[in-house]
Amino acid sequence: MLVKTLFVTNFTAKGGYQKRPDAIPVWVERSDAETGVPDGVSGATPKSGSVRYIWDLTDQSGARVADGTYMFYVEGTLRWKNQVLYAGELVLDGNATTAEATAEYTYAASDDQSALNADSPENAMIGNVKAEYIPLMQP
Repeated sequence: MLVKTLFVTNFTAKGGYQKRPDAIPVWVERSDAETGVPDGVSGATPKSGSVRYIWDLTDQSGARVADGTYMFYVEGTLRWKNQVLYAGELVLDGNATTAEATAEYTYAASDDQSALNADSPENAMIGNVKAEYIPLMQP
């Protein structure tokens, strides 16, 4: 399974997931973060507004991936054990395409915080997640 990390916060990349196991647990499991070094950019939590990340269509060794269907994910911790995971499917076949991701929310109480719910304002922290493929012009 190819897991290519485009962005993870500095806190998480430097082992913060060990201090807070409820911080983006899907990424921790799928990226094999326990035994490897994240292959993506790390930094502070992104500011509000539109954020764009670019995948260069390469695998872990730097080779161009084959045309096919690829899953993409955006995971966020809304507050303590409350998370959102967006998942989408992008087809690479030489044609331009846009794929929308759908959100799955997990709400859970922590020691001193009640669980969020569908009406919680934190749900608006991440939204409108999509992937766009624009093939390069061939000479």
